[in-house]
Amino acid sequence: MSQPLSHRRNRAMALTGILMAAFLSSCATMKDETPQPPPVPQLGGPDDLTSPRYAPLSYKQFASRAKRGKPGGTEVEEQRYSVLRDAALAYGAQAGFERRSWEIMNDLERESDKLSETFNFNRVAFKAPRETGYVLPPVITRATAAINVTDNGRKSVAADEYYRIEEPGRLVAILPTWRDYLVLPLDTPREPDDRLLPQDDDETKIWSQYLDEGWAQGEQQADAALQENMNLLRRDYLGMVEYRKAVEAGLITNLVLKSSETRAAGNVDELYIGERRVEIDDAARFVKNPARWKPIQRRFQVAK
Repeated sequence: MSQPLSHRRNRAMALTGILMAAFLSSCATMKDETPQPPPVPQLGGPDDLTSPRYAPLSYKQFASRAKRGKPGGTEVEEQRYSVLRDAALAYGAQAGFERRSWEIMNDLERESDKLSETFNFNRVAFKAPRETGYVLPPVITRATAAINVTDNGRKSVAADEYYRIEEPGRLVAILPTWRDYLVLPLDTPREPDDRLLPQDDDETKIWSQYLDEGWAQGEQQADAALQENMNLLRRDYLGMVEYRKAVEAGLITNLVLKSSETRAAGNVDELYIGERRVEIDDAARFVKNPARWKPIQRRFQVAK
């Protein structure tokens, strides 16, 4: 399988589309937010997601290295055919995934500043009391004009708006960043056993065919992994924004925290001085009483 320039351009355009969609949707959601606190200094210095690693082999380099065998020979038996096919598919997929992941990491490095600004969790998280870390709010999703058909089509329920808690609120020591979601592993593919490599011309043809297919599958898997991770990042971040809006509208309760402080605690092996404890005492809950909702613009009238 050759790697035409148009194919590479299409992959680059696809990645750009994924990132731009994330930027635009997140920026649009945050446009009307209240004034933000001063920016928090970036920890860890500039992004370096691929160095000092060497660049994984390109497809041309990989294929030239992997397609080695002995000239001459006869037709390949069915069992040997299956062995060659499976080995070539697996080896090609691992190498294709590594190479495509490396390309994606380079693209993310170039977009690092935009990603950090778009998905700034300082905007949606809260500082926990007594300097005990941060509170990540619940992740909630919202749908409009929702409809759900159940009981083999015997029942149907429709709603103007539908909310659901996807992830509960939680305490964290360090705020997440986009890197926790989007960075892909760069694992070097394992070299196949010499017995699995082609030994004659017929086997080399089989090996080459499935090596090409495996490489393409690996690239597709890397692109799919990025898309899945981006979807999760957008869901979590925008879901936390949605939670804060729902709290303001009176549709959901705030998390309730309780804290305590002890001058000294521990045992014979450990000592804590000035120990501070914080825990979530009551999780966020949806408010089903419309009388407690605040009159914001909706498709339906809120009864008071």
